[in-house]
Amino acid sequence: MLNGEFLLMWFLASVRATGVMIVSPVFSSKALPAMIRLLAALFVAMLAVWTRKAPGSLPVNVGEIVVAMAQEALIGLLMGWVVRLTMNSVEVASHVISSELGLSMGQQIDPMSDTSESAVGQLLMSFASMVFFISEAHQSVLAAFLRSFDVAPLAMLRGNIGSPDLLVTATGKIFRIGLQIAAPLIAINFVISFTFSILGKVAPSMNVFGESFAVRIVVGLTLLGITLSLAAQLLLESFGQVPETMLRIIP
Repeated sequence: MLNGEFLLMWFLASVRATGVMIVSPVFSSKALPAMIRLLAALFVAMLAVWTRKAPGSLPVNVGEIVVAMAQEALIGLLMGWVVRLTMNSVEVASHVISSELGLSMGQQIDPMSDTSESAVGQLLMSFASMVFFISEAHQSVLAAFLRSFDVAPLAMLRGNIGSPDLLVTATGKIFRIGLQIAAPLIAINFVISFTFSILGKVAPSMNVFGESFAVRIVVGLTLLGITLSLAAQLLLESFGQVPETMLRIIP
């Protein structure tokens, strides 16, 4: 029934859903029109409100509504940031791999993120987005969002003092996962550099830098293709932990 209480709950739930949408990977992509994202946030918020009872108390004046909006936006942004962390680890890995292969200078404009990204970065981000959908992580994110209204009802923070520590710990995993994805490329680059440094001592007239550059690219890209399965396993493990972390991080 579309009464004032329902509309207020729908509005506050939409603020939380919008916070998740504007930060989460794939959902925040500029490839999706802003109107589609807004309608998706309204639809998901309506599902959450329809399937749950009204909380014990709702804001009754403008000041309380503004405070409730800020709380819901904070919850949504934190939950969306948790989903974003895995993609950030892929970005770290792409920068490391591009640097190791000597491709960091050949960057292009990514129309989805409107930022400059290397070819390796675009490849890994597209691969991570594909794994995100194939693993049905988007459905897990939606389920966690709906459950968040049981953990933290509308206009109510649960007073989770462990939320800042969890956020720091989850953020630290960006670098761990990123380096794990890039580790095979770091190792092979060390081997190639060490080998050509020895060749440079044996044959001083040899253009070691020019020869190693081509070998580094060919071997590196080949190894990258071979180790994509390792990256997929790391991404699947990370995506599997996202729903629980989304609920635990709610302040």
